[in-house]
Amino acid sequence: MEALAERQPLTGEQEAELAELRPNAQKWQKKKEWDAERSRAVKAAAARVAVLEELAERGPLSGEQEAELAELALKAQQKQKQKESATERSRAVWLLPLVLRCWRSWRSGGR
Repeated sequence: MEALAERQPLTGEQEAELAELRPNAQKWQKKKEWDAERSRAVKAAAARVAVLEELAERGPLSGEQEAELAELALKAQQKQKQKESATERSRAVWLLPLVLRCWRSWRSGGR
């Protein structure tokens, strides 16, 4: 819509539609940026864990490195639990209508 506005003047209806869409587009853009930043942080943490684990294979880590590795491993474990929990909730939401349908059928005597 904004591209159209740059080429030619918008009608009143088009302007109203653009004004209505703009806040949602801004929210979507902010979420997209937040997701991208979070993804970069996760990738950077994973890369740092790989480096620290490689260093650990070569020899003992410093106290600071051990603490960093422990902290990153804990965060990774928490993230994995969140992921598993979300998967379980997703399955439950998907199965609920099927279970209810079966239960209703059983309750009504299979009619």
